Amino acid sequence: MTVAPLGFVSPLPPVRSGIADYSADLLAALRAEVELETYAPSEAAAAFRRGHGAVLLQVGNDPLHLPSVEALRENAGKVPAILVLHDFSLHHLFAAGYLDAARLEEYARELERSHGAKGRALGDRARAGERVPVWDLAPWDWPMSLGVVGDAAAVIVHSSLVRGALLRRGVRAPVFEIPHLVAPAPEHDRAEARAALDLPLDRVVAATLGIVTPAKRIGRLLEGLALLPPAERPFLVVGGAVADDDPLRDIVREHGLAGDVRFTGYLQEEDFWRLARAADVSVNLRFPTVGETSGAVCRLAGTGLPVVVSDVGWFRELPDSFAAKVPIGTGEVETIAAVLGELVRDEGMRRARAATAAAWGRDRSPARIAAAYARVVRAVLEGRAPTLALPSRLAAALSAVGAGRPGVHGSSERGPDGTLVAAAASREVGVTPRPLVPFLTTEVA
Repeated sequence: MTVAPLGFVSPLPPVRSGIADYSADLLAALRAEVELETYAPSEAAAAFRRGHGAVLLQVGNDPLHLPSVEALRENAGKVPAILVLHDFSLHHLFAAGYLDAARLEEYARELERSHGAKGRALGDRARAGERVPVWDLAPWDWPMSLGVVGDAAAVIVHSSLVRGALLRRGVRAPVFEIPHLVAPAPEHDRAEARAALDLPLDRVVAATLGIVTPAKRIGRLLEGLALLPPAERPFLVVGGAVADDDPLRDIVREHGLAGDVRFTGYLQEEDFWRLARAADVSVNLRFPTVGETSGAVCRLAGTGLPVVVSDVGWFRELPDSFAAKVPIGTGEVETIAAVLGELVRDEGMRRARAATAAAWGRDRSPARIAAAYARVVRAVLEGRAPTLALPSRLAAALSAVGAGRPGVHGSSERGPDGTLVAAAASREVGVTPRPLVPFLTTEVA
């Protein structure tokens, strides 16, 4: 039997995972570019034994992916591996998979692999029975992804933020930035969608969609809504499960927002996208962040929704032409109110931002992203990945001599800036090949 050149390791639907949905959207287009065979994370070791020319693993910050990173480590470079890193921090993966399972030696080993002497010291504290939740307290200082990255022949990331973070740490693997894909969402007539969801036809509708967690800052969103005069408030729909005794319901009552807010409960996928089509604006606040790229925000923007996001992490990379950014902390509630009020009052702004968002989404179609993946896969199979990632190597060299660090070469104003280093290194200046994805200037072909 002929073995496909590429083994593709990822959860897939019906597994409830953003990475499963992402991979399903990618695979349909990638199969037109590369011959491949799919494996669940639990089958990752078998993928490496199967005889593929390379194995690609989709990995995020969830213990679901523990078998994938273990198989990658055990492979020890024998089969070229392409790691798609969906989150810069993988610490929760190892904390849940090892620390919570009393596999203390394995947790300590991974700490040391990623963080050297300081990781060894924290591992010793774990062995002694001390539990230090650095994955929550300082996720960017303790990402635990560096050992995993070191096992790969090439790494794909979705943002300049994560690419810069890896480059600052001097990773040796070639790093490629390929943006998160935007799969077309189901079509629904707007008026019919509002009728089906019993939403007002004569008000601007703002939707916040996804699993409701404290990180989504919905309490702050409700407080911002309450600052607006009733005539300037959008009708807010919270699309996710909210318990009857959740403090969010108290905020609604205390601020007199009962006529302005709807909690839908858990939404099946069809109603999720029906709500996206019914809305005028999407609000997706988040803090803290562990370097993730939000697939939901990508797809919501692709439906033609202006978005309101937190001014942190990858969200900062979204174009200002359709994404309003809200600071965390001081001024957050007031900014939410100002942004929403302006969007309610200015229909022309909403339409312009909607058109720009939809165009941004079309640029990230699965076919276009799959073509970029295929270039990386072929480069790995042919042994050209280091050359293909020349801008990453140049960026690492710039970082090593102090580019972006305060007090270096007369610079006293700029702090560490891996994103700046990555961008400067990959500009077309006659010494690097052409960009990997034509509409970007952060990677090469």
